[in-house]
Amino acid sequence: MAQQLAAAPSLDVIRRALAGTWQSTDDTRFTRELDANGTAIDRYEGDASATTKGTWALFSGSAPPPDAKGKTLTPASTYLEIKEGEDVLFFEMDSLSLQRLSMFYIERGNRLAFTRLK
Repeated sequence: MAQQLAAAPSLDVIRRALAGTWQSTDDTRFTRELDANGTAIDRYEGDASATTKGTWALFSGSAPPPDAKGKTLTPASTYLEIKEGEDVLFFEMDSLSLQRLSMFYIERGNRLAFTRLK
């Protein structure tokens, strides 16, 4: 008998797991706070002018928001959208656990990795 794969977690489950403060593993001075209310705050220790505030949301590659029009998305993937002023950033989720987060910035394809601070 073939083993059944577990269903992918819902966007709501992923949203709850993402809420918190994440520290970059490449540059520990950079943190990204994703609040449960949809607020996003990027901070860079030692440079208050680098702090940016915005909003965040998740979406499925099969149901992208209007801002993602023209982006090449994988239908089965989950994406994080961060809006900071006029900037709209899109990240394809790679992996998420209670302590680790990995995602790809789709504009450049580079991988971003974080560990949870809180």
